[in-house]
Amino acid sequence: MATDPSPNHNRACDLHEPQTGTWLISSPEYEDWVSGSTRFLWLHGIPGSGKTVLASFIVENLKQFCKNSALHDTALAYYYFYFRREKDEASHLLRWVIAQLCRQSKCIPNQVRELYDAGVEPTTASLIAALSITVRCFNRVYLVLDALDESSNRPNLLDVILQVAGDANFKKIRLLAFSRKETDIERALEHISTGISLQNPRVDEDIRLYIQNQLCEDRKFSHWPKSLRAEIETALVKGAKGMYVLQP
Repeated sequence: MATDPSPNHNRACDLHEPQTGTWLISSPEYEDWVSGSTRFLWLHGIPGSGKTVLASFIVENLKQFCKNSALHDTALAYYYFYFRREKDEASHLLRWVIAQLCRQSKCIPNQVRELYDAGVEPTTASLIAALSITVRCFNRVYLVLDALDESSNRPNLLDVILQVAGDANFKKIRLLAFSRKETDIERALEHISTGISLQNPRVDEDIRLYIQNQLCEDRKFSHWPKSLRAEIETALVKGAKGMYVLQP
């Protein structure tokens, strides 16, 4: 049975603070990616930097963009990797994406139906071939992937991503991936993607908004004097170093 990452997406959406994430969608890198001139964006950051919440915000933003886009047949697919699944998720990624695209196109290509009718575990190669056929139903496909570093078999996953990013059969796909900046991922993606670090000054305002909301809404902090909360806010933003963390 294929993994369903939608619960991960829903949980991340619930954690999103209003007004945060806009620095990314207004950045030139993101605008180039949405327009199609950039094929692959890789956002990397340390643990606790809000990658998954930002990924969920991007997915929701793209849902609206695809709905309102002047482009015909524009699709969105996403996948959240998760270390507790403790399995190679490359095939689960491919099956989930194929299923999402078939639902959006309201069409099941013969190659996909044949894999289903076979009733056996499909090979990665057969799933990649099926994906290349499914993508033909669209003019453009946005694919958002979160937490590449949490997949149990990273070499296999990175091989799949490299094929999707470099093969002409997938030229309609625009990839946006989130992960920690780990050596094997960096080596695989640095020459095929535009990288954006989440440890950058543009993130500081998001962290400030997050801290402000926590200080105002959490009962442990809300009764503190306004001047004290302002001091704490300044100190936490300065010392956060890209992490969305507030401890009582």
